[in-house]
Amino acid sequence: MLKEELKSVFKKYKNDYDIYHELALYHVREILLVTSLYDAFILEEEERINENIFGQYTELDLSTAPRVTSASDENEAIAMLQQRYFDYAIITIRTQQLTPFELAEKLRGIKPDLPIFLLLYDNSDLALINRMTEKLEIFEKIFVWNRDSRIFLAISKYFEDKMNAENDTSVGLVRVILLVENSVRYYSRYLPILYQEIIKQTQRLITDDNLDAVKKNLRMRARPKVLMGHTYEEAMAIFNRYKDYLLCVISDVKFPREGEIDDEAGIKLLRKIKSEENDMPFVLQSSDPEFEKIAESLNVAFINKNSGSLADDLTNFIQNSLGFGDFIFRNDTGEEISRANSITEFKEMLSIVPAETIMYHGKRNHFSAWLMARGEIQIAEHLQPLKVSDFKGPEEIRDYIINATRTIETTVGRGGVVDFAPHLIAMDNLILRLAKGTFGGKGRGIVFINTILQNKELFKDINIPIKIPRT
Repeated sequence: MLKEELKSVFKKYKNDYDIYHELALYHVREILLVTSLYDAFILEEEERINENIFGQYTELDLSTAPRVTSASDENEAIAMLQQRYFDYAIITIRTQQLTPFELAEKLRGIKPDLPIFLLLYDNSDLALINRMTEKLEIFEKIFVWNRDSRIFLAISKYFEDKMNAENDTSVGLVRVILLVENSVRYYSRYLPILYQEIIKQTQRLITDDNLDAVKKNLRMRARPKVLMGHTYEEAMAIFNRYKDYLLCVISDVKFPREGEIDDEAGIKLLRKIKSEENDMPFVLQSSDPEFEKIAESLNVAFINKNSGSLADDLTNFIQNSLGFGDFIFRNDTGEEISRANSITEFKEMLSIVPAETIMYHGKRNHFSAWLMARGEIQIAEHLQPLKVSDFKGPEEIRDYIINATRTIETTVGRGGVVDFAPHLIAMDNLILRLAKGTFGGKGRGIVFINTILQNKELFKDINIPIKIPRT
């Protein structure tokens, strides 16, 4: 009996980090780029596309940079498809002998399920494809390059998110950002900025955590996913499917609704979503500054698409509204009373803020969203399904959250061994490591015993506290 209980102890601690292994299972590794010989030369020699992509992934501390293989005509592309696996193909607007549409049909003839993206060189190409809307359905999506190599990272991350969202939300409560935009020009500009900021902010949050490089990479898998809708109906379908995981909505104002361009589709989408989820963070974006007044009257954020500070505006929204910045404690009227920029400060402030503040944030699920942004899946899992009505009052909610967050340091260093940090000295159930290296025999024995002692269920019938000395 004891042997089986001990087995369950180690299985539990193993499975906590197995959650991260089950996230972001699909990674783009091989991309086929089909373009003219001249443009292939420009991309490979002048732009050094593979080098730039690898550099971007390295800069953002991402571990799986895809490889781009170029083909300059249909025969070369078909031969490559027959010999190797590719996650998707990108066809540029200028090709050798066939049109991009004819070439896409040829590639689909070889591999019917191959996702194909159309890449325009600059905004002047938009006029060309606008006259061929009936042929565009063969493409997964259309993007504009505009000599910004970040577009290749954005395409890969967009496709990965589309493939991983279903699994990641159900397995790890991973959050979803809904982007509603039907303009190729603007979402080609917007997505690279959005992904760069999400990745940077996620990296910033885990930099100070007591994690090794492997565990940091695993935590990155829990970053929010971006899903994109081009019409009112597509946006509502994503909202209805991922409502419980939705982090925010970023929406254009003018896009198709019921098959026709609706000048106020974004306003209608806003009102519909707010009628169901009143506290959902929402951003209206438009190239028309007049809509800023409307956004203000509806108490939502506004971003001007043509603003020179677009990246800064987006960064501010992500930090202040999506849980990547400080946790701002507010009173029942929404006024700020204090803020915390770390888990430690969060616990300290949580123990002293007024009861009305606990109720304000509890009703809006702010606690789990903030913890989830920091990759604390296990804690968020406990908090998200709970409702204020499940507790007797604010003090019970306060105690529950404080007790839940106390397990974070232990979750970070499963096995009870973490790198030294001053705020961890008071933790009885951790072993602090002063330097890198392997343990000796006595050290391993202490770690083993400490791991067992952390399982309260094993000792639930023993009323005497058992623990190792602070080590």
